[in-house]
Parts: sequence; C-alpha cells; structure tokens
Amino acid sequence: MINEAQHVEAFAARCPCGNKSGLSIQQDKIPFTGKNEKQLESFMNFDFSGCVAIVTGGAGGIGTATVDRLLKSGAKVAAFDRDQTRLEQLKAGKGDELSIHQVDVSNLDQIEQAVAAVEKAFGRIDMLISVAGGGTPTTIDSASADDWNRVVGLNLSGPFYGIKAVAPAMRRVGGGSIVTVGSLAAFQMSFNNGVSYTAAKSGVLGLTRHAAFELARDNIRVNAVLPGPIMTPQMDAKIDAKSRADVPRRVPMGRWLSPEEVAAPILFFCSDAARACTGTHVIVDGGLHVGAQYDTETYFAKRKSS
Repeated sequence: MINEAQHVEAFAARCPCGNKSGLSIQQDKIPFTGKNEKQLESFMNFDFSGCVAIVTGGAGGIGTATVDRLLKSGAKVAAFDRDQTRLEQLKAGKGDELSIHQVDVSNLDQIEQAVAAVEKAFGRIDMLISVAGGGTPTTIDSASADDWNRVVGLNLSGPFYGIKAVAPAMRRVGGGSIVTVGSLAAFQMSFNNGVSYTAAKSGVLGLTRHAAFELARDNIRVNAVLPGPIMTPQMDAKIDAKSRADVPRRVPMGRWLSPEEVAAPILFFCSDAARACTGTHVIVDGGLHVGAQYDTETYFAKRKSS
C-alpha cells in the first residue's frame, strides 16, 4: 500500500514542472488583513521554476498582478492582451522570462498562433490563466447582437479557445493547470457589465467543470477564481464617487479588494498544493456574496451596541 510520502514523491515525478513540489509555503504568525501587501507577498511563496505560464488579459489589473507573481515565483510567462501599449508598459524593465503578445482572445486563429509561438520559444506550456474579460452595461432590450457577440466572445469563447489551444501542448509535457477567471456575476448578476457579461461568466463555470472532467486523465486540472469588487486601474478610472463609497459598505470585510488578492488563489490553483482540486472554484469577494443585501456598517454598528 502506498503511503502519503510515496504518493507525493510519485506525483512530483510526473509533475509537469519537473521533479519538484512546485510549492513552498511560509506562513506569517499574524493573519493577513489586506492592509499590508508585503505580508501577502510572504504569506505564500510559490516556486514555479522551470514552468511556463500564459496569462490572457495579462496587461490589465488582475492579469498584471498574476504575471508579476508568477515571475517572482520563477516561472517564464507569456502575457496576451489586445492593448499593445499596455503590454509594452508591462514588459518594461523585465527580462527574457516575460514575452508579450498582442492577441484578441475571441479569435481562435490568433490564440493558436500565439500559443504555438510560446511553446516554440519556451519549450513547453504548463499553465494557462484566462483573465481577459469585460463588458458594457446593456440590458436585454438595449443589447444588440453585436454587443452580445462581442462580450460573450471575450468572456466565454476566449477561455474556451485558450483551453482548446493549450491542451495539446500540456499533454506533450505530461499535464498542466488551467485557471479561468470568472466573476461573482456567475451566481448573481452584473449591474455594471450587463446581461451578456452575466450570461458569459455563468458559462465560464460550466466550461470549467466540463473541461476539468474531460482533461482529468491527461493530468490537466481546470479550476476557476471568481472575483468580486476588485479595485483595478480600469475600475479606478471608470467608477463614480458614490459607487466607490457604497461598495465597502456592502462588503462584510469593509473594503475593496486588490488584484494581488486575486492572483494569490490563482497561483494556489496552479501549484501542487491544489493537486487534488479540479472542476471547482473559489470566490474572492470579501464576503460580498453572503451579505450583499445589507449595509454592513449599519449591521455591525447595531450588533456592537446590542
């Protein structure tokens, strides 16, 4: 009978990143509060040396945080994004461990060509993180067919095309990990990004579950991270003062979350610590999904006085 140590050793031997665990964890004595990014940096210290990751939407807020964390963890990273200017800003000051590719993820040909270029340059592909997304505040009545197709293409077809393109490369190296970035809108609805975004992000969960089942025997794990209110540069630029103030009142943790706090569970799913996790998801929303209907400031003040 194989004991746990033998199981871990056997798993490491077939790990797509080589014969190492792919993970070391350093835990601070003080729980992370969200107020100290250096504490988050040291809380989970991953080792992805020898691994190659693709991050779509890599020049955006969550994408950039994920790219930076992967690079710091020793991985080689290819960032895909439509915005060449932001890609060049991301690349500035970084070495050959980061390659940038202007890609429209809703175009299968572009995805396949970029994936082939990454595999040729870096020799392998171990991880895909599908971050690219976005929407417009349309309703059923106001959304045109073009609006629908554009948003669904970006948020749902994009992750599907990415999975379709990287799966053969991952099989060639014995497996890999795929993380789709969905949204809390998958369980509720999106007021800011409209009906097509809500539908697409719900679809991302279905895609994640199906891909996890279909690719499991190829040693390819597929999981999802669902962010809630994240203060990205894009959000910071478009949000009005009222919404900026209202969100912390509805979040039980009482604050906006950071892109780095989304990147951390993404890296967890990529690591061997999540080797038994596939077809599942984690919500990163500060508890919004359990208490969104409440003004948390009033609730906690009332509880304190009772």
